[in-house]
Amino acid sequence: MIKRITFASRRADLTRASFASVWPEAVAGCSEAPVDVRPARVTVATSLAQLNPGDATYDGVVNAWFTDDEHLARFDAWLGTAHGRSVRGRILQIIDAPASPEVVVDEVVLRGEDWLEQRWRDGSDQLKHLALAQRAEGLTAADFAERWEAHAGQISRPGTSAATAIPDELRGCAYVQNHPRPLASDESDESADAVESAYDAVNEVYFDDFEGLRSRIDWFEANEVGVSGDELFGPSTFLAVREVVVLPAPTPV
Repeated sequence: MIKRITFASRRADLTRASFASVWPEAVAGCSEAPVDVRPARVTVATSLAQLNPGDATYDGVVNAWFTDDEHLARFDAWLGTAHGRSVRGRILQIIDAPASPEVVVDEVVLRGEDWLEQRWRDGSDQLKHLALAQRAEGLTAADFAERWEAHAGQISRPGTSAATAIPDELRGCAYVQNHPRPLASDESDESADAVESAYDAVNEVYFDDFEGLRSRIDWFEANEVGVSGDELFGPSTFLAVREVVVLPAPTPV
């Protein structure tokens, strides 16, 4: 499926707590779109301040899944209607739009597909570790995508081709790679290009316990993962979040 990922920075006059209290409900407004238009699934994630050292790059993340290009186009067209603009306006009221890039990706589940399917069915809140990166200089998008998929479960050492396996206990319940789709062909819209090319790689590692997520973060910090880049990635940004499913709404137990 196609997925659109939005990385949200809260408005400057909102506290973390204020943003977190209204963020999921604002995004859930996309359920007001007609059935054949709305995304197949939407999740909303909020940054975990206690696990993101300093000021986190983003305060929230939205994942919206679409069956194909036409489905995504129908939803975007609806956002241009009076009702759609109202829904979009609720989100724009709480985010800093210029500092909240979006990227449209092809999702590749490399591990934990069964776990994820159960997670979507029960709608439970889960923890997630995201890595956001640009490809190393000199790599084409195609070369990077091929090498990245083969690189799963490893970290590279800067300046060498050596790789170290991430310990099994730190690899979480599921691992997803998100490969950005080609840029829109209309190059006259420079702002659209800038948003689409925000990252060359976004991965997601899911955890069902806080301790496992913290252990992964601690190990990454101890091994300086993503600090200076390597032969595959440029410097990376990491984000720990709590994710909830807002569409389709979880069925009450």
